[in-house]
Amino acid sequence: MTDDFSNLAPVGRVVGTHGLQGDLKIRSHPENQPALLAASRLYIGRDDGELLCLEPVRTGHSRGNLLVRFRGYDHISRVASLVGAEVRIDPEPLRRQGEGPFWFDLEGAEVIDRERGRIGRLVDMFRTAAHGIYVVDGDYGEVLIPAISQFVDGFDRQQHVLRVDVPPGLYPDKR
Repeated sequence: MTDDFSNLAPVGRVVGTHGLQGDLKIRSHPENQPALLAASRLYIGRDDGELLCLEPVRTGHSRGNLLVRFRGYDHISRVASLVGAEVRIDPEPLRRQGEGPFWFDLEGAEVIDRERGRIGRLVDMFRTAAHGIYVVDGDYGEVLIPAISQFVDGFDRQQHVLRVDVPPGLYPDKR
């Protein structure tokens, strides 16, 4: 295969095997898991530089990790060498279906407030019972912004900018 990762989005890493029938444990940011599970092909970069294009035939969850079995990889001996490899997907088919943006799109994006300008860079995201929370690091320190339509104006994938409208008092004037 090819070793060109340029158009592929990183969604996780193989952290181990599970059972004897070839299942792999993949650790992924929780916000990338829907994209990983929806992809019809996963690309796994091996240590030797080879890029494998594999078709998932079974998926599941175990202790916070995803479990994936691939067509033609039905024994632990076939998959053990993939432990430690990066897992990527081609995001374009998902984007054409109107899905996204995904965490791999958002991570590292510049966050700009409608009134106050640049807040910082998006460094993490986590979920609460009610909604997601963006974690932004910048001139104001760590700023937590609810990932809801009342605060998020939109994401520009080309410019890698998340535009927000944060109400006064949610973060300080400066550090």
